Amino acid sequence: MKLSIIIATYNMQREAPRTLLSVLPPCQREVQDIDYEVIVIDNGSPQPLQLGDIDHGNVPVKLIRISPSSADPSPLPGINQAIELHASGENLLVCIDGARIFSPYIVRRTVDTLKLYPDAFTYVGSRHLGHEVQMTASARGYNQDVEDELIRSVDWRSDLDMLWDISVWAGAHNRKNYVLQNESNAFGLNRKLWNSLGGYNPGFQRPGGGLSNLEFFARAVTRQQGLNVLLYGETTFHQFLGGAATSSSRYFSDSLAEHEKATGQPYRWPNYDFLADLGSHYQRMQAVGDFLCD
Repeated sequence: MKLSIIIATYNMQREAPRTLLSVLPPCQREVQDIDYEVIVIDNGSPQPLQLGDIDHGNVPVKLIRISPSSADPSPLPGINQAIELHASGENLLVCIDGARIFSPYIVRRTVDTLKLYPDAFTYVGSRHLGHEVQMTASARGYNQDVEDELIRSVDWRSDLDMLWDISVWAGAHNRKNYVLQNESNAFGLNRKLWNSLGGYNPGFQRPGGGLSNLEFFARAVTRQQGLNVLLYGETTFHQFLGGAATSSSRYFSDSLAEHEKATGQPYRWPNYDFLADLGSHYQRMQAVGDFLCD
């Protein structure tokens, strides 16, 4: 069973190498027996993305560059095309935002779950680096320099879980119950399910994709007779990019009209059932339990 990890980037020379490092061993743990590849999409960055001399180990890494003249403002066409033409795995792990560092067992637990439940949709939580959500923090002076110093304060390369100490829940989580969320930036599924859902809706054309990731998540988790599995204790940590979505508190509200135009319906928080995998085999509750209730 092969897994293809798809990561979309734009102007992320600072962020993308950290993200890539986090999805490779040894940062990703217990992956020695997993056959997986990483496909990084550089969606028209004015300065082409360079991934440097990161040790890929035995994991193939493909960098797909889309020239600025042919790139769409939205990352969706690049992701859809990469999955169709370049991904060789029968299972997919999709990250629409390449500024997100992965927690250490996302790859292992995604593969475990899709082996056990081949038709499942898996997903993880979402956190922002910093002491408050970045849309608010940026108005108070939070920037890349502040964040770089914060990241240097923990030895995250040896233990990705240290990033829990310097992060907060993202706005994707329900404030009354953090186990409920309306999107994920590392969701897994098999190719057959991806195709049956139709991939990302190309009607979302705003830079950053607008509400496309929320819309896809809603379609996936509300599908008829579908099994949704939350990989409890795993998350992605968003680095401050100053991009379309996290630099403005109005991005969500400004994207609502596009959602209605693209889908024919106003956006609504999805109502869905799910199974929570506690990751007990990998002691995830012991590692991050205190943060799951903050």
